[in-house]
Amino acid sequence: MDLLEFLYDYFEDRSHVAALIRQRRPYALGLFGALLGGSSLFVAEALAGRHALLAFAWPSLMIALIWQVAFLFAATAILHLLLDMTGARGDAGALFVHLGLAELAWLAAAPVALVLKAVMPGSAWALRLAFFVVGLWSLALKARGMRDEYGVGEGRAWLTLGLPYAAVAALFALTGALAAVSLILKAFSS
Repeated sequence: MDLLEFLYDYFEDRSHVAALIRQRRPYALGLFGALLGGSSLFVAEALAGRHALLAFAWPSLMIALIWQVAFLFAATAILHLLLDMTGARGDAGALFVHLGLAELAWLAAAPVALVLKAVMPGSAWALRLAFFVVGLWSLALKARGMRDEYGVGEGRAWLTLGLPYAAVAALFALTGALAAVSLILKAFSS
């Protein structure tokens, strides 16, 4: 099976690809999907004008790709741990491949950004909506991979996928609340 046929089947024939991933565990393909998706996201953000702090240059792209790979490894470990702790049995290596291939959804971001910049040049909301839709598609592919590999239901896959994001949001909210309380106490003490 060649690469293009495998990628086509990933989007069209999920049961066949899930079986192939379980058998062969093509780690390099998962890593390649994450790097390709991360590169496309970087280019799409540059086209949308979102690189205010980092210039559109090779070092910035390398940093973004390193972040993408680190996130892929961390997400695989956290999601496998959460699923394993709740009794679902599956392979972390196959989950790594599924999560990496789910990043291929971001390949649609650069062409969409180009089209939207041509059709609606000053519309930031359209670009945000497009990035949101592509991000949701990527999350749906990740949830599909978790369902295929661990045999969990759709609701459980989405809940498990959302838990790390909710934990990070709760941590930021707690940190912000503690900072606000600290500022209020400091203002009243002086």
